[in-house]
Amino acid sequence: MGTAGFDILVQFYSQIDVLLLVFVRVMAFFLVIPIISSQNLWMLGRLFLAFVISIALFLSGRVTTVYYMDSVLGYIYLILVEFLVGMFIGYVAFAVFNLIFFAGQLIDFQIGLAMVNVLDPMTQIQVPIVGNLYYFSLMAMLVVTGGLHVLFGTFFYSYEIVPIGTGVVVGNAGLAYYVVHLMVESTILGVRIAMPLVGTMMVINAALGIMVKTVPQMNVFVVGLPMKLLVGLFLLLAVMTPSLESIFRHVFHMAEYAMAEVIYGLRPQ
Repeated sequence: MGTAGFDILVQFYSQIDVLLLVFVRVMAFFLVIPIISSQNLWMLGRLFLAFVISIALFLSGRVTTVYYMDSVLGYIYLILVEFLVGMFIGYVAFAVFNLIFFAGQLIDFQIGLAMVNVLDPMTQIQVPIVGNLYYFSLMAMLVVTGGLHVLFGTFFYSYEIVPIGTGVVVGNAGLAYYVVHLMVESTILGVRIAMPLVGTMMVINAALGIMVKTVPQMNVFVVGLPMKLLVGLFLLLAVMTPSLESIFRHVFHMAEYAMAEVIYGLRPQ
């Protein structure tokens, strides 16, 4: 073994506690980040990927010396802090991308598919069928455009702003306020995404109401439900699909900005 390899082994051995803390933050991030957090991915594969990335971060020089109380309780406290920091950073990206499910729920309710939910293989929960379709489309675009690498890069940047053991999670009023603000902004963006189709369906409902008053003999359910479904599917194809790139751009930039804001919110004051 060469001198360089021996020096690396000595570095690992002398700072194994730091490497494990890096691994805790990376693994917590992987538990919630889109795509990587999928339940279909092999758990050992995710652990191996997290460990490889942890080693890369450890050797990159981003991680400096860690100071903590020289006891088991002091080290456990650092583990909890790093886990929460990684979880918070990944969760905001997960929450932003999940706004597409809210938009899909609004669309499904309007076109008559509110009772048709499917099991999302990534999160193992029941989700609206239109929302699931667009969520998978956004995930595909996230991989193809290299957006996942950008999210990883933002996470790596957290070690420069929030060094190990310095994250302020408990009692951070500013961070709590921003998370609430992010939920509100995500809801507004979800409504904006669904509004073209929802607005059209509201016009159709008004027209059907007028027709019922004009022709009382008409069965509004027999006429209205197939009409709303056909018009809704046409609008999904003609309006929503061409705007998918713009939707992805807005959602991705919101997720990236949210991760950066949380990182700055976690730093010591």
